[in-house]
Amino acid sequence: MADPAEASHDLGTDRTPRFVPRSEGFQRRNRLADALLAQFMVVVGTGSWLEAHLAARLGRARGLPNLVGCGIDAQEVSDLVAQLPGDSPALLILSDSIAADQGRLLIRSLRQRRSDLQILLLVQDDRWLSQETLSACRAQAIVHVESFGSGTTIRALQALRREQRFLDPRLQEKLDQQARCRLTGREHQTLASLSRGWGNREIGAALGIAPATVRDYVSSLCRKLAAANRTEVVAKAIALGLINPDC
Repeated sequence: MADPAEASHDLGTDRTPRFVPRSEGFQRRNRLADALLAQFMVVVGTGSWLEAHLAARLGRARGLPNLVGCGIDAQEVSDLVAQLPGDSPALLILSDSIAADQGRLLIRSLRQRRSDLQILLLVQDDRWLSQETLSACRAQAIVHVESFGSGTTIRALQALRREQRFLDPRLQEKLDQQARCRLTGREHQTLASLSRGWGNREIGAALGIAPATVRDYVSSLCRKLAAANRTEVVAKAIALGLINPDC
C-alpha cells in the first residue's frame, strides 16, 4: 500500500454516497485513515455522550490498541491526555462541542503541558470561526465535520504526521468570504437591527439617522453579501458568522 502520508489520489471522487461501508471509496479512505491513526496514541474528546460512546465502540471493533479513551468534558479529556506515554506521538481528536469556547481554553492548557501533542479540531458549528478566533486557536489541524468522507480528514492527518498545520478548505473559503465582506460600524449596527426584524424607520430612530440613509446601508449590505433582499442579507451574515442568531 502507498505511504499513507503521501497517498491522496481520488480521495473524494467516488460518486457513491460517502458513507456506504462496502463501497470501494469508503474502504479506501478507511484504510488510509487507519494507517495514519496507527502512528499516534489517540484520545478523543466530544461534548456528546453518543459520539464518545460510538468512538469507543468503533475503536474496540476495529481493534485499535492505540485509542486510549474518549472523554465527554474538558476534565475527562485532560485526564486521558495525561495517560498518554511521553515517548510516543500523541493525537487528540477534539470536537468543538466539548465546551462553550469550542475547546480553545482546553487546547491551550494541554499544549502548555505537552508541546508535542498534535490536535485535530472537528468543527460542527462554524459560526464561531473568524480570523481572530482562528488565530487564538492552537489546534494544528481544523476540519469541518461536513467534509467527512471527502478525503479532507486524511489530508489533515497527513499534515499532522509531517508536523504541519492544516485548515479545511471549506473553512478557509468562509474566512475569505468574511474578509471580502468587511463591514463598517454603521453597517454592523444596521445588520444587527435587520436580524431583529426592524424596518428602516425603526433602525433610523435607533441609530439617529434618516430612513433613507438606512436604505443606503441596506443596499450596501446586499451588495457586499451578494444578497437579493433583507432576509437573504441576514441569512448570509449568520452563515458567515457576522452576527449571532442567538443574541
